[in-house]
This record gives sequence, structure tokens and C-alpha cells, in this order.
Amino acid sequence: MLNLIQQLKQIGQQSFIKTDKRFNKALMNNDEILDLLHRVKSNNKSPSYKHDTASRQMGDIRSIYRGHGMDYEESRHYQPGDDPRYMNWQLTARTGQQYMKVFREERQPGVFILVDRRNSMRFGTKQRLKITQVARTAAIAAFIAQENNFSVGGLILDKELQWFKENNNKQAIFDFIHQAARPASPVFNKQDNQEPKLNDVLRILNEVLTLGSTIYLISDFHDINEKTQSTLLQLTTAHQVYAIHITDPAEINLPKSGMLKLKDIKANKYTDIDTNSLIEQNHYKLKSNEYFSSIKILFENISIPYQIISTTDDAIENMVVI
Repeated sequence: MLNLIQQLKQIGQQSFIKTDKRFNKALMNNDEILDLLHRVKSNNKSPSYKHDTASRQMGDIRSIYRGHGMDYEESRHYQPGDDPRYMNWQLTARTGQQYMKVFREERQPGVFILVDRRNSMRFGTKQRLKITQVARTAAIAAFIAQENNFSVGGLILDKELQWFKENNNKQAIFDFIHQAARPASPVFNKQDNQEPKLNDVLRILNEVLTLGSTIYLISDFHDINEKTQSTLLQLTTAHQVYAIHITDPAEINLPKSGMLKLKDIKANKYTDIDTNSLIEQNHYKLKSNEYFSSIKILFENISIPYQIISTTDDAIENMVVI
């Protein structure tokens, strides 16, 4: 199934380069980006939370960090070195033992957006490329976060990793979106083995992200596997993780393109296939359903909300939740 999809991508990319020279332009222009911002403002989405947070900014969300904040949390026994200003005198007098007040700080969560711009995303058969839909989805997520006064950070997966420090500055957020939407040339040759692997990147996120972040993984997840599942599970113990799967109609239903010679990458041999054949169409549909179901089940098994967004979907502001 995956081999066939890759072959179709290569055909689509070659057709794209012959018929359309716009690949040297940004995936979204300023007007398109501002239109997405207007949609988010009109939607007036409300945030939802799962994890306590530990970011540096003060806000309305309760943090797992304890200190001398605004909300009284509990009392505990006095320990040498404790500040006597926070002694719970009433409890101390009542019990005859020294107790200290413990407060819980109020802190604001941050949103971290992972944007997949690797070779497999540079494919599309209707309306737009997957890489364009990734950029649009990232913009929607960033604007929703901005509207709710969250700081936004991100990582763009390309031939090299491009990090964006957590920031609530409007210009910094627009810079991130513009980089996600920068020009992307088609892929003519085989996939670059030097591209960063999703599992390796997720391991890094486990080490560097502030506890309690809201993470958006926007990708086609072509290299996700069972090893990735364990890494994702670690992320979910400390963060709220959302998986947004970008797909194209040709990955769901076999396009009618006549006879094609496709290469089995693992077996290193070619196979002729009649894409107009009803039998081949049904076989492709079956394998496609199995493939996408396996990815959905992987995320559901570790309680990660999973959303499919097609390249043909336009009103994606209604499909992204924070």
C-alpha cells in the first residue's frame, strides 16, 4: 500500500512541475494567511485543557509547580529552612506541630506546533499540496493559541530542523507561519534517507519541552511505527498531544490513470497495474483502509486525539481544537 502511494506521489510531482511553475512561490500569500486569521477570530474558539502546566508565563491555568503563588493548596509539616512567613499558625496552634502553607502557582500553557515539510508532504492531486495544507493547519493552530493569549513555539521538519522559540509576540508567530509556508520544490528522485525521522524528533521534544505544553503533530505520519508509539506515550504523560493527519484523495481511492508500472521498493521489482480495473480499485481501497486504520488505532491506544484533514478540506478552522 505505502509503496503504491509513493509511486503515485512521484507521478503527481512530475506532472505538477510540467504544468505549474508556481512551486517557486510561497505556499500561502499574506492575504491567504490573514484570511485564516480572520476565520479564527470569527470562530471565537474556547480552549480546553488536559494537563497542568509549568511554563514561565502567568495565566489562568493551574500549574503542578508549587510555590508562593495566589492559591492556597495544602499544608505540610515544617522542614528546616522553610520561610516562617508562610507558617500555618492556626493549624500549628491546634495540633501542637509546626505546619507550613503550600501554594499553587497559576501559570499559562504554551502551544508547540510540529510542521512536517519532508518529501512525502510535497504531493497533491486536488486543490492543494499536502505541504500547503500542513502550513494552513499550523497557521490555524497558531492563531487560535494567539487569540487565547498562549505563547507559541514550533519545529519545522525539512532536510534540517528549524526551531522556533516559544513566544507570544505577533510578529514572531507570523514569522513561524511564513516559514511553514515558504516555497517547496517538487521531489523528482527517491526519498532522501537523510531526512529527520519523526521518532528521533519526538525523543528530542520529550527532553526540551516545558512540562504541560499543548503539542500539535501535523504530518502524514508516513514513518510512524510501533517504536514511535512508546515515544508518544512518554509525551502524553507530561503534555496534551494532538495528531493531525494530512491526507490526499489519491491515498484513499486509486486514481484512474490507465496502466502504470510500479516498483516494489522492498522486493526491488516492477509490477504492472491497471488503475482503471475495478478489482484493483477495490483492492487498493481495502489496503488503504487497513493502512489508515492502523495509524488511527496507534494513536487511540495511547489516548491521543486523532484528526484527519484532507488536502481538499477548506474550513479547517472548524477541525483544529485547543
